[in-house]
Amino acid sequence: MLDSSELSPILDHEPGASNVADGAHALTAWHYGDPLVEQSRLDKPGAVGLVDGWDRVAIRITGGERLTWLNSLISQKVNAMRPEQVTEGLVLSAQGHVEHYFGITATEDALVLDVHVSRAEALLTYLTRMIFWADVQVEQVPWSRLSLIARHPIPDAQPAALLASDRRVGSWHVRDLWFSRDKITSAWDGLREQARPTGAMAARAVRLEARVPSLEDLDERTIPHEVPAFIGAGAVGATQREVEEEGPTDAAVHLNKGCYRGQETVSRVQNLGKAPRVLVLLTLDGSVNRLPEVGADVTAGGRTVGRVGSSTHHWEEGPIALALIKRAVVEKLATDPDQVPPLQADGIDVAIDPADMVKDEREAPGRAAIKRLKRVD
Repeated sequence: MLDSSELSPILDHEPGASNVADGAHALTAWHYGDPLVEQSRLDKPGAVGLVDGWDRVAIRITGGERLTWLNSLISQKVNAMRPEQVTEGLVLSAQGHVEHYFGITATEDALVLDVHVSRAEALLTYLTRMIFWADVQVEQVPWSRLSLIARHPIPDAQPAALLASDRRVGSWHVRDLWFSRDKITSAWDGLREQARPTGAMAARAVRLEARVPSLEDLDERTIPHEVPAFIGAGAVGATQREVEEEGPTDAAVHLNKGCYRGQETVSRVQNLGKAPRVLVLLTLDGSVNRLPEVGADVTAGGRTVGRVGSSTHHWEEGPIALALIKRAVVEKLATDPDQVPPLQADGIDVAIDPADMVKDEREAPGRAAIKRLKRVD
């Protein structure tokens, strides 16, 4: 098991690397000398960034029943997943709260889960306990991830990797490449010929801009429907019966699949109501010269209306953060903003990004069906 305090060898290998972030030390470089320049050059035509993913862990699932077995445990539909397909998944509690969040890549003979080091041991333990008599083997493999990120599709011109997969983070293209951990510096040097070192600060800015959470943006009460990225923009209408041959969605939740722990909450919210909170992007008052603490309250006129998650300085937007905010507050801001007192997070003035101030006009399909039945009666 990877030691969660083990620093990336790239820190000593790459000139200018600094892992100091908000007074603490990260496992990978926060930047390589000029953080805002690193971010801004990512936006230039043809630019490609190289991100150290030493703090990511690969969990490999093999065996003849791996697809159906994992399908029964997670929010994603993977029982028809084909080699080279990439998606995401969640493990939920019995009450439907998010416990684990990870990437999934299929190969010819395995499923590989991509998870943050802080959650790897807990996820590995849970999966191992759920094997019972299934033809499944679960192991952490000694790999490390390097990622290429760009505004454009990334050409196939990288050193041979143990596993390669492409995904999207909002409008950004990302290629994840896994290498043996003892060869990570040589792999870095090979990739550096076509990409510029880009620290975790820039990678976080991209993630926050796309409203993609990490687990620190969530709390123990978070349900999937509170995070639009988990459900996906096209997930409208009632849940349906599973189509056996249908593959996974791009989002972390597939609404039409067989039973798994926590599914009742997902189906109930999709069919009958709305989530009580919603994950939004906040812009922060930069004159304060500090960022809010993770988990700090978001308040409106002194009343708690949410929880702030991770934050950073964006090269164009300034300081930004993700936050879980009461849906009623977000929708009131969308329809009658004068009725909502100014927002603060950890004593810092904040505002919800206008793109997230939306009133959900959707009528829950289950309630619409009940109305139709009543009219028939």
